Amino acid sequence: MSLLEVKNLRTYFHTRAGTSRAVDDVSFSINKGEIVGVVGESGSGKSVTCHTMLGLLPSPPAKVEGGAVTFDNQNLLHLSPTILRAIRGKRISMIFQDPMSCLNPYLPILEQVVEPILIHENVSRKEAELRAIEMMTKVGIRDAETRAHSYPHQFSGGMRQRAMIAMALVTNPDLLLADEPTTALDVTVQARILQILRDLRDDLGIAVLFVTHDLGVVADIADRVVVMYRGKVVEQGSVLSIFENPSHPYVKGLLACRPTFETKYRTLPTVEDFLETEESPDGSVTLRERPDATTRLSEMESESSPRESKTDSLNPLLEVKDLRVHFTSGGGFLGKPRQTVKAVDGVDLSIPKGETLGLVGESGCGKTTLGRAILGLVHSCSGNVRYDGEILDASDMLSYRKRMQIIFQDPYASLNPRLTIEQALTEPLTVHHIGSESSERRDRVVSLLEEVGLSSAHLLRYPHEFSGGQRQRLCVARALAVEPEFIVCDECVSAMDVSVQAQVLNLLNELQESRNLTYLFISHDLSVVKFVSDRVAVMQAGRIVETNCAEELYQSPKEPYTQELLDAVPKADLEALRERQRSN
Repeated sequence: MSLLEVKNLRTYFHTRAGTSRAVDDVSFSINKGEIVGVVGESGSGKSVTCHTMLGLLPSPPAKVEGGAVTFDNQNLLHLSPTILRAIRGKRISMIFQDPMSCLNPYLPILEQVVEPILIHENVSRKEAELRAIEMMTKVGIRDAETRAHSYPHQFSGGMRQRAMIAMALVTNPDLLLADEPTTALDVTVQARILQILRDLRDDLGIAVLFVTHDLGVVADIADRVVVMYRGKVVEQGSVLSIFENPSHPYVKGLLACRPTFETKYRTLPTVEDFLETEESPDGSVTLRERPDATTRLSEMESESSPRESKTDSLNPLLEVKDLRVHFTSGGGFLGKPRQTVKAVDGVDLSIPKGETLGLVGESGCGKTTLGRAILGLVHSCSGNVRYDGEILDASDMLSYRKRMQIIFQDPYASLNPRLTIEQALTEPLTVHHIGSESSERRDRVVSLLEEVGLSSAHLLRYPHEFSGGQRQRLCVARALAVEPEFIVCDECVSAMDVSVQAQVLNLLNELQESRNLTYLFISHDLSVVKFVSDRVAVMQAGRIVETNCAEELYQSPKEPYTQELLDAVPKADLEALRERQRSN
């Protein structure tokens, strides 16, 4: 008997623009102690399926049109709100995709992790706090007893994600709905979280529905895989069968466009290289494999060539010298600083024009702070940043804003919820006097949307009406709007599924070639960094510990810390999958 069975579930969104079939006749099951991975491109209905199960969708516009979600012999769709609340957070927990928008900015992290224990269990507050701190330590929050009293904005993106995971696991649920739980995490913490989920499965029999766009993670943790496309399940089976012998062209495309350490393509294949779609008047979609898919893939392999070195250390576009950013927390005796956090501690680096420098390291090591300090978005206590031969002055940064842009890590927090997408993308054009009139700016905005895989149909929508991956694409479009020379890409593809990720990485490479752009590419995904970067810098505890050409660093790392990062990357090779299946 399955712990959870979803049968013919249909959830539609009814709006003025029409009806969207977000979840359309979806069926799958999860057994006790099983981990089922759900993959599919952004907007395919993965998150909506999870939200439907727990009654978390706004109605209207959402409406469950049919089907059943049976959990422990109870149809969740027919339960009263009171009974459903008793189950939600205790027997079924959920890790949400966007930690910044899900954590309460007014409450310390400890208050929020403790809350589900106090609501669902009859324990003292002291015991609840001890359990909460223990779980926060378990998911990789260093010095949890002290950091527990911090607020969400004082945590990095990865640290906020870990707090969300601790909140979901602290009640020891029977079923965990994990919606992109490791998206913002570096590989070492990701490996720790995956091991925690395995331990909970093995020790307590917890079942996990693991929603992700990372096929490497699915291969590492899942027992079975469900693949969704446009609200429908197109293929499901054991993880080995899906990776070894996929039958659906969409699944073949997903596997092909995922960058790995062995990827030799200069342009990644995309799902469109494998799949043809035909939409009927009634809204149904017919999928067919392209007859020339094999030929196209062979041509892309033959066109691949090693990245040409652009290193010109004598004339760097960007040069950072002994940059330091320290944060102090007050509250000591007579207001003296209590603790100093050396987020960036004496960093030197240079980036020639037209080069991509990849920056990797664990969450909290200072990657994002370094990127923001370069752009003058956080104050540096010493050192300097030289751009195109001139030292940047914090009082005169506006003149450089058009030339230097950033794609922020958290797309939801960086988009104004009160502005439509048209307004958000038009704003930088207006500020920098690009375009003579509104119609010209609108045309530019439509062109930008099409460049990142969206369309003019999205112009009047607000940020909350997009999926996580779509919001990330909007942030890429906004950074490109003013045609900059240098872009800090701060986890700019971390929230994207592999098909869209391939499109955006190809787009970034094409733009770099056509506009001679320079990138500082910050990411926790080492496979993506290797594909996109000319050189890679490894950051640990605020310092750069190793820098080398991408190929050499991955083949022969000099620092033990670099080797540790490489070893933690999930391996999706068939031999590893067969070995895992034999051991199970």
